[in-house]
Amino acid sequence: MTNVLVESLAFPEFGRPDAGLVLISEWHTHDAEHRLAVMDGIIDTWAKARLPEAFLSRHCLAGSDGRTILNVAQWTNAAAHHAFAADPVNRRAIADSVRALITVGPPGRYRHERSVALRDAPVRTLSTASDAVPGAVAQHFHRSEDGTFVHVLTAHDDDGDGTAPRFRPHRGVVRPRG
Repeated sequence: MTNVLVESLAFPEFGRPDAGLVLISEWHTHDAEHRLAVMDGIIDTWAKARLPEAFLSRHCLAGSDGRTILNVAQWTNAAAHHAFAADPVNRRAIADSVRALITVGPPGRYRHERSVALRDAPVRTLSTASDAVPGAVAQHFHRSEDGTFVHVLTAHDDDGDGTAPRFRPHRGVVRPRG
């Protein structure tokens, strides 16, 4: 594994084999301008931080409603994330910066269980819809740490009909594999 982080404008790599913990949360902002400031502030903060090798990626995905953010982070394991989050230096450097941008509860803690390709097509958007959705390209299933909940992210080849937010990549920071 490399200790270099690179910026990404793509979707997270769901099913990344070295990701033992996936943190997923959906945030709501006041408007598109605030959403942009939050997403850029989050990624800038994480890109500048001293992150352990157990940190793999963090992505902010922009919702089609102009207000919503889908936040996805990957770590090699839960213990490494707990140790990082428990360190007071890291809390000051990261958590305080995030709280200055947006007030949110803790993310859901998951492990990628499986991905299912439904048909061959390029992925343009993701949704948090777990039902079978017309136009779906793939589904990515994440089981909660306690095993009681499954979070499904559905990949689409279109922007949808506007009834539910679809998410496009905004920015991310990634530790390349290898």
